Amino acid sequence: MKVRVNVSSVSGGQQFNTSSIGELTIGEDEFSVHYYSEGDECRLTVRGGEVTQQRRGNLGFEMRFIEGEDTLCILREGEREFPVPLHTFALGISLSDDGCSVALNYALGDIATELVFTAERIGKPLRS
Repeated sequence: MKVRVNVSSVSGGQQFNTSSIGELTIGEDEFSVHYYSEGDECRLTVRGGEVTQQRRGNLGFEMRFIEGEDTLCILREGEREFPVPLHTFALGISLSDDGCSVALNYALGDIATELVFTAERIGKPLRS
């Protein structure tokens, strides 16, 4: 389904907001949102209690979020990779007929971040 993607985050005292158009795909045990941000291709995937965020472009990354666990963020610049420690404090996931949302509270290295990702259906059906 076609969705409007909004990403709002507060990281290191700075607030960031982006908006774009994307595609929400719902599978049997997962869902994902494919979209573009600042010209880079992005995908957020939810499978079980795990969230993966990927970005491919000038500076790419892959982040894996599991509540209460340590993982790695892999930053990519050209052929080089830079692993950065990632700890997910809290993770909230919601999926409905109208879209999805993911709320994250995590630390990337020493930088604490709160992020809210929403993807809302474009052209919602009228409800009676």
